[in-house]
Amino acid sequence: MSVPSAPSPEVVQLASRKNFGRLEHTFLPRKEVNVQEKHRGLFIAASLAAIACLTTGGILLWAFVHWTLASYPLLFAVLGSGALFKSPNFRKKLGGRRLCLFERGLLVDLGDGQLFAVPWTHAVHYQETVTEVINYKGTKTPFRSAHTSTVMAPGGAKVKISDSFADFRTWAPLIADAIARAQAQKVWEAVQDGRKTTYGPFELDATGITTKRKGTLPWQAVETIDVREGVVVVRQHGQRTAWDHAEVRTVPNLMLFLTVASNLYGR
Repeated sequence: MSVPSAPSPEVVQLASRKNFGRLEHTFLPRKEVNVQEKHRGLFIAASLAAIACLTTGGILLWAFVHWTLASYPLLFAVLGSGALFKSPNFRKKLGGRRLCLFERGLLVDLGDGQLFAVPWTHAVHYQETVTEVINYKGTKTPFRSAHTSTVMAPGGAKVKISDSFADFRTWAPLIADAIARAQAQKVWEAVQDGRKTTYGPFELDATGITTKRKGTLPWQAVETIDVREGVVVVRQHGQRTAWDHAEVRTVPNLMLFLTVASNLYGR
């Protein structure tokens, strides 16, 4: 969830220069364990000690018992080391990062003075969510989801925002919605004027939706355009199979695309 956190002076100054307006949401790096700053040193020492114990135990089991038994503590030691190295509790630079959503733009503080900023009116947003599923006796249970958003600014500058920031199920839709609200009117007017707008493999205009693979499907023939399991699916009236489809990660500004398209085929 968004947290009340004062941005750095550099963020405030850049947001002011960009005329981003009011700060609406701030997201911090995700922490598996919430450790207060005054206890950070103790957390690091305890984590390193636990990893050392696992490693030592694994080596002793390897030397005096059997390598198969040794593999378990050694594996946990490796996994623990990787998790600790990626943790904001261990790397203070990661803990200082901020994802700031302003009234009129996005600003990401990557630490060490690295800032990325783009107004919603010019942002291009690609997103991908991968969900690991456990399949047990035919029953599929979602286990873990990983998300990456790539936001591009005019001129080619871009930033990757991963689920290393807490609560991606909140901030990813907020980014998509802000871009859609800022750009929808301009795109709608362009379509009404007879111009084409392109969203990855899809092209929209006043007559229909077009893909290179299938050509053009008139709007009156479109039944639905929706998203299922990471895939954008276009369905035609009277057809059981999809007319065409594309992975979500290939469609920029997905929410904007769906908003404009729904107004065209829903008329």
